[in-house]
Amino acid sequence: MLELAEGYLAEQGVADRCELVEGDFFSSVPAGGDVYVLKSVLHDWDDERCVAILRRCREAMDDAARLVIVELALPERMTPSGPVLSAALLDLIMLAYASGRERTEAEFTQLLDQAGLRLVRTTALTAGPHLLEAVGV
Repeated sequence: MLELAEGYLAEQGVADRCELVEGDFFSSVPAGGDVYVLKSVLHDWDDERCVAILRRCREAMDDAARLVIVELALPERMTPSGPVLSAALLDLIMLAYASGRERTEAEFTQLLDQAGLRLVRTTALTAGPHLLEAVGV
């Protein structure tokens, strides 16, 4: 994956602004970043593993760093609308294939709290997912 990412970043003209590091986010996360981004990561894992990933991020973050999570955020109450039904279907798929799941904003807040992080902002994107921004406590 690093080779693909290197090529993409070079094509976009930003390779000189990025450092790519191979690793295992259950063990450690490189320290010193301004922003840490987890995109479509947490929905792959059960709550215990999510908290472990978030704790590694928190350990790497200084007081000024931010964590941005890009995931679907399920509504607190399900309705028969198209986007909500699509999210519910993805929730079932994640459970069946990866033992993961989609979560509500309240459920993300609980995971973040357990990892020493605080949710400061949630932004819905027009494409469907949400940006959940957290800081260290």
